[in-house]
Amino acid sequence: MTVKKYDSGLTVIIEKNASLRSVTSGIMVGTGSAFETPDNNGISHFVEHMQFKGTEKRSAEDIVNAFDEAGASFNAFTGKEYTCYYVKAIDEKIEDCFEVLTDLFLHSTYDKTELDRERKVIIEEINMSLDEPDGMCYDVLYRTMFKGALGMEILGPKENVSRFEKPDILDYRSKNYLPSNTVVAFVGNIEERAALDLVDKYFGEWAQAEYKTPPEKSSERFLSGYGEYIKDFEQSEISIAYPALTACDGRAPTLSALDYILGTGMGSRLFRRLREKMGLVYSIYSQSWFGRDNGVFSVCANVNVSNVQKSVTAIKQEIDKLLKDGVSESETQKAKTQLKVNAVFGKENPMNYMLALMRRRIVCGEDYDLDDLVRRIDKVTASDVNALAREVLGCNAAFAYAGKKPPAGIDKIFVNA
Repeated sequence: MTVKKYDSGLTVIIEKNASLRSVTSGIMVGTGSAFETPDNNGISHFVEHMQFKGTEKRSAEDIVNAFDEAGASFNAFTGKEYTCYYVKAIDEKIEDCFEVLTDLFLHSTYDKTELDRERKVIIEEINMSLDEPDGMCYDVLYRTMFKGALGMEILGPKENVSRFEKPDILDYRSKNYLPSNTVVAFVGNIEERAALDLVDKYFGEWAQAEYKTPPEKSSERFLSGYGEYIKDFEQSEISIAYPALTACDGRAPTLSALDYILGTGMGSRLFRRLREKMGLVYSIYSQSWFGRDNGVFSVCANVNVSNVQKSVTAIKQEIDKLLKDGVSESETQKAKTQLKVNAVFGKENPMNYMLALMRRRIVCGEDYDLDDLVRRIDKVTASDVNALAREVLGCNAAFAYAGKKPPAGIDKIFVNA
C-alpha cells in the first residue's frame, strides 16, 4: 500500500492488486450529518445528491452516460461522519471514469432547475423512510441517545430540504469539502505512478491548494432514555443501545468479539434463543457503530407487536446471563476466527477494502493495517471480552421502538433497570 499526503492535506491511498482486471476508486470527505446544525440538517445528503446533477461541461444525463459507456458501477452515500463518491471500472477505463468522478466532485453547478427537481426526490426518500420501521427505529434511537448533531437524521427534515439553495451548498462545501478533509483511494490493477498522475491531472489546483484546517466535532454525551414512533406497521422494530468504543480504541476487536457472541449470525446467543428456541422473531442481531468521539453497541429485532414484551424480556435475560456467567474460551475462539475471516475476505473485496482504507484515514487519521488487525484479534481473550461486556452492557441503556402501540411498561425493562 502507498500513501501520499499533499501539502494541502489531501491524502491519496493506492493498493495495487495485479490479480484483478478492475480498479475501484473513491473520494471520501470527512463530513456528514454529525457536522451539521439544526438549521442545515440534511445538507450533507443534499449536496451528495446534487453532485450528480450537472457540471460545467456535463449534464446529469451526460454523467450517467459516461459511466454507462465505460460499463462502470458508480454511486455515493452519506453517513454521520463522512460522505463518499465511488466508481468501479475495468482497468483500461479507470482514467475515463476517474475524470468523470472528479468532474462531478469539483465542478458541479447546482442549477436551479436541478435543485428544485432533486429536492422533490429527497422529500420522497424521506417519505419512504417513514414507512420503514427499522429505519425509523434507528432515527428514534439516535435522537434518544444524543441531543446534539449525532442525534439528527442524515436525510434531514423536509422543511430544510425544501429551502436549501445554491448559496447554502456553496457555503457548506467551502467549510467542509477541503483537501485536508478528503481521502482519495485506488484499489485494483493500477500502478502507483499512474494513480498519482490521475490525481495530479484531474484534481489539479485543488490538490495543491493552501492547507486549511478541517472541521471538528465535539464528543457528545450518551443519554439513557426511551423513544418511540407509533405507526400501524405490520411488524415492529426494537433497538437497545449502550455507550461503547470509538473507532480508534485499541479494544475494538474485543467489542467485535462480544458482538459476534451475543448477536451476530445464526450461532449467536440472541438468535438461538429468540428465534430458534422461542420463535419470537425473524430478525435479531447486535451491531457496533464506531465513530470519531463516540461509539454505540446495540441490539435490534424485528418482531410482531404481540411478541414485543416477551422479546424485550428475553433480550434482557440473555444480556444479564452474559454479564453474570461471562463468555467461554470456546465462544471467544470461534468469534476470533470469524473476525479474522471477515477481515481477510474484506480485503479480497475491492470495494469493501477501499472503504476500510478511507474510513480509517478519515476517522482516525491513520492507515488501515490488516496484518495488525489480525494480530490484535489473536490477542483477544475471554477475560478481555467479559471485562468489556461489564463496562459496556453494565451501563444504562437507551431504548427505541417503532410500530403499533406497544405494551405498557416495555421501556422500564431496560431504561429503569
